[in-house]
Amino acid sequence: MKELKILGLVAAFTLILYIGVEPFAHKFLHPHVAPANFNIQQGDEELANERIATAKKGVEEAEKKQIEDALVAAKKELEKEESELASYNELWERANTISALTGNAQKGEELFVMACTSCHGLKTQGFDAPFDDELSSEAYGVVVPDLSSAGAIYDEKFLIALIENPSLALKLSHKFNDDNPFPMTPFYGIEDDIEQEVADIVAYLKSIAPSEISGKEIFSDACLRCHDMKYDKLLSPGDKAHLTSYMGMTPPDLSMMIRSRSAYYLNTFINDPQKNLPGTSMPRVGLTENAQEQVIQYMEEVGDSKKSERTTVGIVLILFFTAMSVVAYFWKKEVWKDLH
Repeated sequence: MKELKILGLVAAFTLILYIGVEPFAHKFLHPHVAPANFNIQQGDEELANERIATAKKGVEEAEKKQIEDALVAAKKELEKEESELASYNELWERANTISALTGNAQKGEELFVMACTSCHGLKTQGFDAPFDDELSSEAYGVVVPDLSSAGAIYDEKFLIALIENPSLALKLSHKFNDDNPFPMTPFYGIEDDIEQEVADIVAYLKSIAPSEISGKEIFSDACLRCHDMKYDKLLSPGDKAHLTSYMGMTPPDLSMMIRSRSAYYLNTFINDPQKNLPGTSMPRVGLTENAQEQVIQYMEEVGDSKKSERTTVGIVLILFFTAMSVVAYFWKKEVWKDLH
């Protein structure tokens, strides 16, 4: 009976720590962020409204403290967040309008050749990139992507927004401006109907996209320009010094990121880096939900290949120790019964 009381006491303290203290500490070390939202417009609106609400609280606090400089700064922050929401609303309204149009893939090929092949390649269609990786990273800071798989792995509306306003679609408008322009220029159109031309280009990219693509291939097309995957012998092309200068830091190797950050964190971070790390230089990737799942699964295969085996062994060990605890308890009672 004494042993059961001790066990109950230990269990009670453990529960207090786990239910009370651990979540409290976790709240500060890992603040909650909204889950990944593949309705990109809705996700942008939700995050912008959260930041507007925070900025409004800042204004209220500054008004209460009656600190003029703080109030001016808080109002400026609120104005910036409201302006950003208006910009996103305008961008996604145009994207919605364009996505409703019927694109002409044949016309889109002509437009792509005229407007995009000065920077981008399409290896599957015989269009090589105009610069090799070294020259590309020297000119732009990062290797310009080949777009052969873009129509399969990226969200359609994201592609439209990216063509229309690259820095805003990638959520990098805080980093790039008129004084520091984004390397990719917006599409200004070839003829008169810009919206139809964007729809045609996206239709072309979708028409040439592969019907099946592996997680490793998606990672190579969407992530490898910046990140290494050394455990799978994949190294980012181009010059690391130029990449570091462009990003503000050297992008990390992702071989073990699945274990250090968890699949949930990666899912939200890839979907919208600004949720977890406001002000980061990492762009929104814009992957479809299925493509993102494939990337995370690939990262798990590389960085945590023993996960299923480890889980099975853990369950077996718990069952073993539970059974042995029962055996030990009755054995102890049998051995010590005369002492009680």
